[in-house]
Parts: sequence; structure tokens; C-alpha cells
Amino acid sequence: MRIRVLAVAALLSCAGLFTFLSTRYDVVQDDAYISLVYARNLASGDGLVFNPGERVEGYTNFAWVLLLAVPHALGLNAVAAARGFGMLAAAGLLLYTWRLSTRLSSRPSDPAHLAAPCLLAANGALAFWTLSGMETAAFALLVAAGAARYLQRERVDTGVGVLFGVAALTRPEGWMFFALTMGHQIIRVLRDPDQRRLSLPRLWIAPAWFAGIVLPHLLFRWLYYGQPLPNTFYAKTGVSLTHLTHGLRYTRDFFMDYGLWGLALLALTVPLLRARTRSRAAYLTLLLLANVGYVTLVGGDTLPENRLYLPVVALLAAALVESARVTLLRICGRRLAPVLFVLLLVIVLVTSVTGPDADLLHARSASLAHNAKLHELADFANGAGAGMDLLASTAIGIPRYRTQAAVLDLVGLTDTTIAHHPQQLTGIHDDHILRNYDVTYVMDREPDAILFITGIRPGTPAERALFLAQRFRLDYRVTYLQDHRPLYVRRNGPPHAASLFADGRFVECYAEALAVMRQDPERAMTLLQESIDVGPTDFAMPHCWLGRLFYESGDFERATAHLRRSLEIDATIVMAWAHLALMRTMEGSVAEAVTMAGTAVELAPGSHFCHYVLGRALLSAQRPAEARRELTMAAELGGAQLQDALYRLGLAAEQEGDLNAAGAAWAALLRVQSDHLAARQGLDRIAR
Repeated sequence: MRIRVLAVAALLSCAGLFTFLSTRYDVVQDDAYISLVYARNLASGDGLVFNPGERVEGYTNFAWVLLLAVPHALGLNAVAAARGFGMLAAAGLLLYTWRLSTRLSSRPSDPAHLAAPCLLAANGALAFWTLSGMETAAFALLVAAGAARYLQRERVDTGVGVLFGVAALTRPEGWMFFALTMGHQIIRVLRDPDQRRLSLPRLWIAPAWFAGIVLPHLLFRWLYYGQPLPNTFYAKTGVSLTHLTHGLRYTRDFFMDYGLWGLALLALTVPLLRARTRSRAAYLTLLLLANVGYVTLVGGDTLPENRLYLPVVALLAAALVESARVTLLRICGRRLAPVLFVLLLVIVLVTSVTGPDADLLHARSASLAHNAKLHELADFANGAGAGMDLLASTAIGIPRYRTQAAVLDLVGLTDTTIAHHPQQLTGIHDDHILRNYDVTYVMDREPDAILFITGIRPGTPAERALFLAQRFRLDYRVTYLQDHRPLYVRRNGPPHAASLFADGRFVECYAEALAVMRQDPERAMTLLQESIDVGPTDFAMPHCWLGRLFYESGDFERATAHLRRSLEIDATIVMAWAHLALMRTMEGSVAEAVTMAGTAVELAPGSHFCHYVLGRALLSAQRPAEARRELTMAAELGGAQLQDALYRLGLAAEQEGDLNAAGAAWAALLRVQSDHLAARQGLDRIAR
């Protein structure tokens, strides 16, 4: 009874801690929407497709997609359902971690095994992914359940085959875990004559059940998609120095966060050295090391926070608990060992929760910002109506789920042409795990809008390579969802020639300049000039950025020269118009400034900066009513000039005699910047 009370208390505490961490790091991932798109299309009768009419297996979680089709078919909130499924799977994983720990141990009744689910409850990465809408927690549960079943029965049976079979439908790595389980069983049988006589005739049972589950899926894949492997395998899998470097960094980060700074693998030696636990510990070690090797070789993950290591965290927790329990008993004896065990557990739990906390919060913040860009893209496409039939990006889930437009994945995860027939263009650095692209094919598809998920700077090779295409440089212009969220939209008119510039070095200089611009503007200027020198003459953006940097340094003469040069090349460069208008306003040429700023606003109605510049120019032109409209829009959009926009909004209202509106604007400014002297003086002035 005492142990049961302790178990209930420990598990409830685990549930409370895990719920707290899950809500703390709560964010739905864009990749979850890819599965949701396939599930919705299946439920609606369009088939297991991402874009209707395109049969591409752009997912690796078949069972999860089928599960998510259920709430779609029932008309329920599928996003909420996916998150609920994740939470249920995590709860099951906590329970199975306890069972796994007892199965590994020579003393399964020891209360110390309750520490294993506590370790998982304190794992922030697991909490981060549980409510992500993805299959991560469900797959980890299936792996832990399969391993626990095997250790309990000490042989492969129907349950083992079924659990790992469903796991293989949930993630491809399920094949690896089942193959290793079978390998371990075969070795045990061959080494033990008694086991050989009893178990050898039964070895076929688990593989038969496993095959009965996975082979129909393989046949379906071949007949429906025409490929033996998921399209994502061809798009991003590879073995190279780049993959290995990324993979080693990814593995290091996981063991620093949740593997006792890399000592966890050494702790596995304790149960391996004991005869009573050697075979079971060897099995868990085999699974753990295989996962380490696999994750490292494939380059880790493009998504943050240890996702690919979560399938084995239950195994690692069980091994750590058994190692600590046995070691402390040997060293300290039965009286002192439990006290030290609890103390050590508390230290590990606190470290596990607090150590990665800042990184997890940063990952959540970055994911929310990432999603916000995609939601804004979807809103933009929906607002454009029938004019947006095809969008292109390297992040595709949210815009496809929230719009009627088809979405082209620039790196080929949901596109067979890019995945199977990637281009290699001179000068484009192959420095990313998602390295595939096909510029000619993308331009032939003529997407209506192209979003760089990293902002104005092209990040992946697929984004950088676009600039080599004359059709991209001349047929697309930049508008802004917000000032820091540019969007390339296709211009009206016939497409230009399909020629590609010979060398991508100018793009790499341009991308590097944008990366170092804030930290080292002098180097950015040098790189931008080099991009101009070696690049095509129709590439206007380096001139625009040089002009902006010269403007920020106070060199208006050179700023004007470069900004005007960018507009000579491309009259739709939004920020060139806006910065020229700002300088004309400051020089007193307000009529010209109003015209320039109006052009900028027309090209980018979502830009805070452009509305601010136009409002400022209108105020200088003694047109306060129009200035109020633009400055109000600038304040609503928010941005770097928010404080000055509010101040000038107050001035415009004061000029019109609307003192209440002026006071409201200056009061709002003081809430943002309490030491703004001019706003306080304005409030004092209108109070007289």
C-alpha cells in the first residue's frame, strides 16, 4: 500500500510538472500542418495529396496522418485534436518509462524506478514537442512500449511485432528499432541452447505481424506514389561532411541538455557489467547507440530542440535510473543510498528543467515568429483572392492549410521534380541540409508569390539560387507583409528569358552582406559592392541596401546616388522610394517627398515605414488630415519608427485643432517611452 501511494504521488507530480512545461513551451509547428493538409485532403476525398492532383508523399508519418483524418471527417478542430493526441501519448510514455525501468532492473519492485518517469516529466524537449501537433510523442510511446514488451516477455511475440509495426507506420525509424530487436533476440537464441530449443520456432511470429502491418503500406506507396521511399527521403537525406557536422552538433546539444553532459552513455556500463541485467542493458544500449549513429549521420534535424532523440529518452531514463540505483547501493549501502539517490534525482531534475529553459523559450519564440510570417502570407493570399493560385516557400504547411492556393516547396519535400532532379549551379554554396533546388522548374511554374522564411536574406540554397534566374530578378518585385517580412510577388506581363547567370558568387556576397549588416556595416558595404561588381547589371537590391547603409551613416549624397541607381534598374524597389522620400523631406523638398512616399505605400501597403514616411512628408507639406491617416496606419502596423509616428500624429492632430486626439497620441507615446520630452511638452501645451 505504501509503495502504491508513493507511486500515485510521484506520477501525479510528474503529470503536474510536465503539464507546466508543455504549456510553457507551447507552440504548434508549421510541419504539423503538412500532415493536417494530407489528412484533410484524404477526409475530403481528394486523396493523400498535398496539392490536389499532385501525388507526392511529402510526409513520413502515415499512421499519424490517418489518425488526423478522423477529426477532419467528423468536422472537429483537427489542430486541437492533434495536440490532444500528443498529450495522451506523452501520458502513456510516462507510464511506460516506469515499466521500462522495472523491466531493465534486477529489482523491479524498488521504488527508485519511479525516478524514470520523473526524468521524462522534466524533459523540456519532450514537453516542447508534445503540443506541437506532430507525431513525436506518439512515436516515442510506441518505441518504449515495444521495448518494454520485449524485455517483459524476453522474446519477440505478437505484441512486439504489432507495436513496432505501428511505430514503423508512424516514423520510418520504427524499422530500425524492430530490426535491432530481432537481431538481439536472434543473438540470444543462438548463444543459449535452451533458448534455441524453445524460441527458435517462434521467431517468425513477430516478423509476420510486423510485415502484415507494414507491407500493405509499402505496396500502397508504390502503387499510389510510384516510389519505394517517401519523397522527403530523396529531398533531404544524404551522407556528407555537411550532414555529419550538423549531426555531431545536434547530438552534442542533446547530451549536454539531457544526457548529463555526455556522461549518460558511460552510465550504461553499470547494468552492462552485471550478469543479471547484461542482456537487457545490451538491448537498450543497442537501440540508443543505433539512434545516435542514425541521427548523427543524417545531419540531425532542421527543426529545433532534440526532436529526433525523443524516441529513446525513455530508454535512456531507465538505464540512468538503474545505473544510479545500483552504484549508490554498492558504494553507500542500503541506508544511505536512498537519501543520496533522492538528492541526486532532485539535482538532475532541477538541471534538466532550468538548463535548457532559455533555449526552449527562444525556440518557442522563433517558432511563433516563423508561424506569424506564414499566417500573414495566408492572409495576403486570401485577400488577393483568385490572383493567388500558387505560392512558393521553404515553409509550406500553414499557407497550404489556410488557403485554397497550391503551394510549391522550394526544397522539394512535397515536389518530386526538385527532390529527384535537383540542379547544381556554380557559386551557390551547398551548406544546408535542405540543399535541393531547381530554379528553372520553379520559374516555369510561375508562382504568384515567393516567401523567404528568413526574411529579406535568402537562407537556403534554393532561395539563393533564385537570383541567378533573370526571370526571378525581373519578373518579381518585393512588397512587404510587414517591414521585416518581405514577399516577392509576380509582376504582370509576359515572362522574361529563362537564362541563368553564370556564377552565383554575387548572390553569396549579397546574402553574407545582409547577415553581417547590423554587426559590421563596413564589411556589409564591401560585400554589397562586390555583389554589384561581379553580378548581373539588372540586380537592383545591392544598390538599395548600400543606399540605406549610407543613409544610416549620414552620407546622404552617396545614399541618394545608390538609391536612385536601384530605381533606374527597377522602379519597384519599395525602400529606395521610401528612403529617398525621407531625405527629400529632411531637405525641404516636400512635394517630391510626398510623391515618392506615395509610390512606396502603393507598392507596399503593409509597410509601417512607408506609411510613416508618407505621413511625415504630408505633415511637412501642411496637410495634417492626410498625415493623420498615414501616421495612424503606421502606429497600428507598428515598427521601428513607432515612437516618432505617435509624436508626429499628435502634432498633426494639434494642427487640426483636435486636442483630445493629440493628447491621446502623446499619452500613448509616453507609455512606450516615458522620457520623451517633446511629448510631455506637447501635453503641457494643450493642457493650458
